[in-house]
Amino acid sequence: MADKDSGVESISRYTRRVMIAIGLAALVAVLLYFASQLIDVLLLAFAGILAAVAIDGVVRLCQRYLPIGRRWALVIALTLVCLAFGGLGALVGPRLAEELPQLAQQLPEAFRRLAEQVQGVPGVEAALKEFDNPASLLGQPMLDRFTSAFSTTFGALTNFLLILLVGFYLVLSPSEYIHHVVLLCPPARRKRLRQVLFLQGRSLRLWLVSRLISMLFVGIGVALGLMLMGVPMAGALGLVAGLLSFIPYLGPILGALPTILIAFFESPELALYAIGLYLVIETVESNIITPLAAKGMVSLPPAFTVMVQLAGAAVAGVAGVMLATPIAVVAVVAVQMLYVEDVLGDDVDVLGEH
Repeated sequence: MADKDSGVESISRYTRRVMIAIGLAALVAVLLYFASQLIDVLLLAFAGILAAVAIDGVVRLCQRYLPIGRRWALVIALTLVCLAFGGLGALVGPRLAEELPQLAQQLPEAFRRLAEQVQGVPGVEAALKEFDNPASLLGQPMLDRFTSAFSTTFGALTNFLLILLVGFYLVLSPSEYIHHVVLLCPPARRKRLRQVLFLQGRSLRLWLVSRLISMLFVGIGVALGLMLMGVPMAGALGLVAGLLSFIPYLGPILGALPTILIAFFESPELALYAIGLYLVIETVESNIITPLAAKGMVSLPPAFTVMVQLAGAAVAGVAGVMLATPIAVVAVVAVQMLYVEDVLGDDVDVLGEH
């Protein structure tokens, strides 16, 4: 009788484990489904976290060099950010306001002219026939996709303001939000989770610094170089190149395309000079400027980064490409600490730890 009761109990335990496993699998499936439906909102929320991390970095910088508390450091940081944006807008805003609409108008025509020039190349003509209007590749549809990168029902400007708003509220009291996240973890693991969140924030700050250095150097270098070469709309093209440098590896390639098209619209020789300018700037940036100015900054292997960006593009389009790398930074830190170190027991140089 005892053996029979023991067998029934073991079957009951096995059934309970199976039911728990099925329940967990169903929960994960439901969460993934809702995540796929809310991908735009989740990306917008993560962009807000990035904004908060960036502002928090300025706050920490103020506290490092000034004997003040966090609240006053936050006021100074927000003032500096507003002054930086306002000063930049006053300095280059009028010129860009004139050049950006011209750039949007001339890109389709530049692409059309390039298509006409290369139609004689074997294989190119057949590829162009796949499109009824090749210029439409760079026309309004592409502009619509760029301006609606984070957009479902809101416009790009509304989403940008929402990102800043989320970042502002997060940076006001980050410890409160971290506390609520930590409460979701079992008490024995809460200290470790705090360590993970701390290193994730540090890694994101370091990554953002490296991207900011790259964006400034590329944007200013391209604008000045194109001005000296006599390429029209040099300021707008430099702005596009600098902004797209936020995306590692793929960004510089995307940023070079408008410049090459506009330069080709003037003359093929000017397009060659523009290509040479980009090669020089990217070589100096990747081999000299970033290693010197961003020593110890966070970086991921190129092949891994590009694959992550392609996956982000497949899932969420332009927004996925833009945020794929910082999301990968957060994920890599979590995997290194929670799996490689805690589960496998191996020592590893965690991203952003040193």
